Amino acid sequence: MLSGHKAPEGEPISKGGKDTGQLKFMSSISGTISDSLSGKLIVLAVTGSIAAVRTVDLVRDLIRRGASVHCVMSSAATEIIHPYALEYASENPVVTRITGRVEHVEFCGVGGRADLLLVAPATANTIGKIACGIDDTPVTTYATTALGSGVPVVVVPAMHEAMYRHPAVLKNLDALRSMGVVVVDPRIEEEKAKIAENRTVVMEVERLLGPGDLAGRRILVTSGATAERVDPIRILTNRASGKTGAEIALEARRRGAEVTIVHRGHLGLPLREIYVESAEEMGYAVLAELDGGGYDAMIAAAAVSDYTLTPSPEKIKSGGEVTLRLSPTPKIIGAVRSLHPELKMVGFKAETFLTDEELISRARESMEKNRLDLVVANDVGKGGMGTEENRVLILGREGPRSEVSGKKRAIAKAVIDALAEEFS
Repeated sequence: MLSGHKAPEGEPISKGGKDTGQLKFMSSISGTISDSLSGKLIVLAVTGSIAAVRTVDLVRDLIRRGASVHCVMSSAATEIIHPYALEYASENPVVTRITGRVEHVEFCGVGGRADLLLVAPATANTIGKIACGIDDTPVTTYATTALGSGVPVVVVPAMHEAMYRHPAVLKNLDALRSMGVVVVDPRIEEEKAKIAENRTVVMEVERLLGPGDLAGRRILVTSGATAERVDPIRILTNRASGKTGAEIALEARRRGAEVTIVHRGHLGLPLREIYVESAEEMGYAVLAELDGGGYDAMIAAAAVSDYTLTPSPEKIKSGGEVTLRLSPTPKIIGAVRSLHPELKMVGFKAETFLTDEELISRARESMEKNRLDLVVANDVGKGGMGTEENRVLILGREGPRSEVSGKKRAIAKAVIDALAEEFS
């Protein structure tokens, strides 16, 4: 608690007109990660779970993506975290009671100010009330109003595992889903249904409020470096970090696609991940996934090993010279194209110390050879591998599409923009 003083039940902590109670400073963190939620107003509804202590960080993560956040709390939530904490985090008044201003209509009514209602954490009690249309707390009143006026609603459960497994709670969650509510599943750990990680929650908010131009599409992304075993300890690999591929996968998901990423990393991304190590394993995984059907596009961002070897079954002793016999690995992108001629395909072409004209020429050769729809080309001799930033040229079949320099998230957005144009 920030203070021992308890707010009057339901009274907005800051008084005034529509925004006159807002704190006098603008957040220095607004939009520092991205502008994916710029111009969006999100109401965060907090209920009486211990996970309420996580909401300050959640508010700030939304603001870092450009959102404006207003908070509403149940009486039980104020026993867990003081409203002043959320007022400070959001820079806006906190509603703890519905007053004559009819705040629930102002924000979540027809034509209201809110773009989305996010109930996080959501207790079993609140989930049941929302499912049954009971509105006896500020949070449930906001939810009933939002569902009745078509405002998107996201519910993030958090409770003990035994409560979460109760048949009635599961039935109520299904009822919410049938109403169009997005339920962000909890993490089952230590006999608790813990609130989902912030990045998972934020991703669902971004998906709901984003352009949705890839909705209904399934996209497979390969990412990062592969590694070839030398012996039980040593490997041959390259400097690719996989940051670009991960950002591309996340951006595609934000835009509404169902995404699978095949890579060597264990990043715990809020999407489907398939873990592999070698080039051969990546090839098998990609072909098996695509053979299952249903994919619309593949983005081959992985830096797949060009050479492999027969590994030693035992550790190679150190101290002397070692000769390794390398053999080329099969080209995954060529195999995919021959088996899936209708698949939209984005390839990557990395070269060193070339002019832009030479780089475009090499990228064009790769495009023609593998019948690619798009190629992302960059000169890694000048940076980009393992770094936070890069410069790339994006080429389509008609010629150069764009040049992008900066953070890899910005590059990912440009790649997905180009793919979305290919679909349109």
